[in-house]
Amino acid sequence: MVLSFAMIQCARALTIQIDYTYDTSNFFNTQVKRDAIEAVAKFYGDLIQDNLLRIDQAQNPGNSWIATATHPATGGALSIPALVVPANTIIVYVGARDLGGNTAGFAGPGGFSGSATSGTWFPLLRGRGSAGASSGTASLNTDFSPWGGSISFDIDSPWNFSQTQNVSGTDFISIALHEMGHVLGIGTSNSWTNKVASTVFTGSASTRSYGVNPPMQSGGFHFSDSTIQSKSFGSFNVVHGSNRQALMAPTLIDNNSTLIVASDLDLAALVDIGWQIVPPLKLASSAVSRTAASFTWNSSSFFNYRLERGVNLISFPNGNTVAPGSGGIQSWNDSTPPANKAFYRLARTSVFPALALLAPSTLQSSAAQAMIGSPSFDSEEPRMAEGCNHLCHE
Repeated sequence: MVLSFAMIQCARALTIQIDYTYDTSNFFNTQVKRDAIEAVAKFYGDLIQDNLLRIDQAQNPGNSWIATATHPATGGALSIPALVVPANTIIVYVGARDLGGNTAGFAGPGGFSGSATSGTWFPLLRGRGSAGASSGTASLNTDFSPWGGSISFDIDSPWNFSQTQNVSGTDFISIALHEMGHVLGIGTSNSWTNKVASTVFTGSASTRSYGVNPPMQSGGFHFSDSTIQSKSFGSFNVVHGSNRQALMAPTLIDNNSTLIVASDLDLAALVDIGWQIVPPLKLASSAVSRTAASFTWNSSSFFNYRLERGVNLISFPNGNTVAPGSGGIQSWNDSTPPANKAFYRLARTSVFPALALLAPSTLQSSAAQAMIGSPSFDSEEPRMAEGCNHLCHE
């Protein structure tokens, strides 16, 4: 029997550009350290498939802006005039300082101040083409599309920079993954705050992943504590679907085992605040014979999956299985495969349809018709989450 596999997915990814300009304490002074933070950026970037517009005031005559953030090495205010942010890119400034106590990281998205003579400039700065993120009224925001932000790491923590194992000291990968989650809006965006109700987070994807509305820590920056369990998303040498605490808890508990990485719940939270999270499809065959064929794949709870069997690579008339994603490793067994050949295709559909995006051509071409008589001014403050604690082992 001949079998062929096919998987359907898109290839577009977000670039999370790590910028060391303000690493004035020279924390990222080795390639090992830079490789670690850039691996975290690549992890999230590979999963996110949003279409973000370019911010460039030179292409928008009469408009100007200053990107604002928290200086990663001093904690003071940081202003970057006329920052150019490429399309499908966010810029994250990184550095280190003394954060005090057990705090290992401190992060959040940036803000801005600006002047506009066109009605499209401020929506571009806020939403970068996403209609759900472009409003200046916080309660209306259902999406999040920042220009970027900043992350500060504690300069005195006994860091280890292993990308594959939990070893002595504070696991940099786990803390960096957590802090990047704040830059991406978990605990820090309006679209997050709008789904916080008292002591729980009401996002539909997070609720589906956790089973009920996941409880929140006081202040709303994190899931409640280290007892919030989920299934790890396979990354940094962690097995997909393994039970572990959620990454976006206020304190990461070192269990002398694997790294703490993003879980299904954490990725579902990104879906809830508006990001288009599309993990790669990985179809594997655990057994193939003339009498049976068995398959497995890594699932995410915000997708439904269908494994189809066909007689060629064109026609797949039979939807052999439809399964809601569990966040773990799922499987299907074909107990009666055709005697000669079979073709199998894994497809998926989002349980939560992506929010509508404003086409780049629409936003840019409308500028000439939306002129304002005199310049207007607006600003938005950077938002930093409460510091993340990490219990390290010696």
